[in-house]
Amino acid sequence: MASDVYIPVSELEEAQKMLGTVQSEIDIGHSLFDFDKAFGPELSRGAAQNFEDRWEDGKHQLQKQVEGIRSAIGNILDSMAKTDQDAVAHLGGGK
Repeated sequence: MASDVYIPVSELEEAQKMLGTVQSEIDIGHSLFDFDKAFGPELSRGAAQNFEDRWEDGKHQLQKQVEGIRSAIGNILDSMAKTDQDAVAHLGGGK
């Protein structure tokens, strides 16, 4: 019993791109987001800084995991491209 396999290349590429954005925005200490304007100076200086200080270790672990997922998606995309190239070469008689 055969079934079709559909791998959404464009969706994988978009996921890889979005994970890059996530990875770069994880570090709220370097974010351009204006915490004072959004939450008021009391909250941004107190709770937001406390959160930033406490999640430092988790942030680095999360960045590593996101990079691992991005890398895995890249490997999948590379393998799919190579498979396509090999298939085309074989269909053309190996020329």
